Amino acid sequence: MSKITVLDNYLKKEDYANLRKVLESNEFPWYFYPLTSKATDDIFNYQFNHVFYRDDMPNSVYFDILKPLIKQIKPITLFRVKANLNPISHKLVKFDKHVDQTYFRCKAAIYYVNDNNGYTVIEKKKIQSKSNRMVFFDTDIEHYGTNSTNCKNRMLINFNYF
Repeated sequence: MSKITVLDNYLKKEDYANLRKVLESNEFPWYFYPLTSKATDDIFNYQFNHVFYRDDMPNSVYFDILKPLIKQIKPITLFRVKANLNPISHKLVKFDKHVDQTYFRCKAAIYYVNDNNGYTVIEKKKIQSKSNRMVFFDTDIEHYGTNSTNCKNRMLINFNYF
């Protein structure tokens, strides 16, 4: 089994509160992404995302809200950073297993923005969505996530980096 590290209370309370406030504001742009799973035709098979970083450069005017996270991750360089928002549904939808990168191996981190009954499974380890929790693993490890059924949405930020 590969190394999976789970750290709670990852950011200082003030940094966490500021980040969450921005992501939950009605001014933060979330973009519809229609397919999160190939295995189902479910109408709840979608999410919204926001790409903060790609192609070796910031991709969002909101990139600076990630500075407290990036400072703690201490990457040599970022590859991709994106936030996912999965809306509530009446049933828990398990999305497809996947690896974040197929061309090369680098590091992955998932930062959970809010508490909910959604989760991520990395290999066979189930990690609950808990606010201000960070999970580290390698990008070539299969994993999958879910939506949630007990709050308005499940929000997380996914980092791929060296």
